[in-house]
Amino acid sequence: MSPLVQKRAQETYAPQHDRQTKKVKELVFKGGITKGEKGIYFMALIAVVFAAYLILSNYAEMYSLNHEMQQTETQITQQQSINDGLSLQVKELSDPERILYIAQNDLGMKLNDQSVKVIHGNE
Repeated sequence: MSPLVQKRAQETYAPQHDRQTKKVKELVFKGGITKGEKGIYFMALIAVVFAAYLILSNYAEMYSLNHEMQQTETQITQQQSINDGLSLQVKELSDPERILYIAQNDLGMKLNDQSVKVIHGNE
C-alpha cells in the first residue's frame, strides 16, 4: 500500500479527536411557580379556609342562640300573661262576699258575729 492510502485508512478507522462543543443549558426563570411558593400558597389557602370556617361557625352559633333567645322571650311573655290571668282569677275567687255566699248557701253554715275575731296585721 502506498503511504497515501495508508494515511487515508488510518484517518477513516482512527478515532476522531475533533473538538466538539457541548451545549450547556442555562436555567432561566420563565415566571412559573416554584415548589416553595406552591407550599406557601397552599398553607395560606389552608389558613384562609380555616379562618372562614371559624367566622361562619361563629355566625351560625350566634344565629342559633339568637333564635333560642327569641323563643324563650316569647315563652316568657306567654307565661306572664297566663300568670296575670290566674292571679286575677285568684283575686275573684278569694273575694270575701263570694266565700260567705258559698258557705251559707252551699255548705249550710251560719255566721255568728260573737265568735268572729278580727285580726289585724299590725298587732
